[in-house]
Amino acid sequence: MNSAPPSGGATTNSSSSTYGMTPEQASKNFDVLRREATKLERHLEDRVARYQQLAQRLTVDNNSLTSDNDPLGQQSSLMIDSGGSSSSYTTNSQTNKSNLDEEEATLSKDIHRTMSTMTELINTKMAPAAERTGRSQHLLLVKRYREILFDCGADFNKTSAAVARRREANELFR
Repeated sequence: MNSAPPSGGATTNSSSSTYGMTPEQASKNFDVLRREATKLERHLEDRVARYQQLAQRLTVDNNSLTSDNDPLGQQSSLMIDSGGSSSSYTTNSQTNKSNLDEEEATLSKDIHRTMSTMTELINTKMAPAAERTGRSQHLLLVKRYREILFDCGADFNKTSAAVARRREANELFR
């Protein structure tokens, strides 16, 4: 019965041996993960902001496209002043719309990929690392990153829905 570990060090040793690292190592590991999460956060916020700007450009370009389809055949004052033909303007705007659509699809994929990577980092690496350190500030950081992810996702979904509505409206007017 002398094989039982002393009660003073049992909890510390069992948590260290369970995770295989000291509290200092766990804290350093968490800091590495925090820096990675911060990079992903910045990348995600940048992409969502770009997506929102692109959505605004799509609105402006879609409004100009619907004015091309104006039943009265009115051209933009810029086209009249420059002496440009309506057909070349329509071709250029369709090419521009195609480029914007490609850019929107690329940004959308990048945002989804970044959100997925950040979700995986938070749930599979950061949250367990925060528990290993036992520090409440680490648990609060995990919560903060989840909130950031939620907010960016909500902003992206809102903008994406607006882009989809604009596309549907333009399809109806064709």
